[in-house]
Amino acid sequence: MERRTFVRGAFGLVALVTAGGLAVRPRVGDIGDEIFVTPEVDSPELADGPVMAAGIRLVPQGDGIVHGVYDDMRLFAVDECGAELVRLADGSRTIDDLAASLGQAVHPADVASFFVTLGQAGYLQNTVLVNLVEKPA
Repeated sequence: MERRTFVRGAFGLVALVTAGGLAVRPRVGDIGDEIFVTPEVDSPELADGPVMAAGIRLVPQGDGIVHGVYDDMRLFAVDECGAELVRLADGSRTIDDLAASLGQAVHPADVASFFVTLGQAGYLQNTVLVNLVEKPA
């Protein structure tokens, strides 16, 4: 089975998929203490922003890398900025709100790309719609 990198970009997200599109989820040995568990959200289809799938644990691995883990399977790895976005993705914040909440010079398009990638991998409870046309200044 050939593995390839699905996306490596916005905030260091790395997701592996097979040629057939099914996620390869390596088992995690010696899982540490989680720093956050994504909650279940009522009516995610009515949310203003992205809603992470429930039950994903964020587990720090050192060197600024945080794994998203479900049961004992590693789903994805993100840097600390990506982990903060996952923690904030409860549906109450829009993409623009999430970008602004980071307190850094993060473009909303990068945040949108991050959540579109998570959605394509199946880790969101809702669909993230992205406008490809920028608003005039």
